[in-house]
Amino acid sequence: MCLHQKRPCECGRNEAYVFHRDSILPEEVLVHLYCPECAGSVPWDARTMVRDGGWILEYDMEAARFYLGRRLGRVDYSPEEIFDEDYCSWYGLTPEDLETSRRLHEELEPLKRRDIKEYILQITRRRQEQVQALKHQGWRKAART
Repeated sequence: MCLHQKRPCECGRNEAYVFHRDSILPEEVLVHLYCPECAGSVPWDARTMVRDGGWILEYDMEAARFYLGRRLGRVDYSPEEIFDEDYCSWYGLTPEDLETSRRLHEELEPLKRRDIKEYILQITRRRQEQVQALKHQGWRKAART
């Protein structure tokens, strides 16, 4: 089972959907979440932080390594590996991807009722366009697709 949560950033102006693969890392491992608006005032620490799309996730690396070591037998994870291997990253490709997907499905709901084949084509095309745009914007998870 995987844990996911909706979490506010440090300044409280934005929220992100955060995913914890296989529930290996508890919520508390993500000690700070900075949106692009509050990230600018944060001193960078490459030992505990990862940057994605202007957002910064700061991990308690001691706790993360403890839990990952206990479950997976490896204790030398970096913040980038924790994020990129989805042990604590976005639920989707960006912090708002779940909401973006929900809005797209909601927008195309009338088409789904009229023509399911066209709905599938449209949802696929629109999602591929979104992923391409996210790749160009530099989002880490989009770049892997």
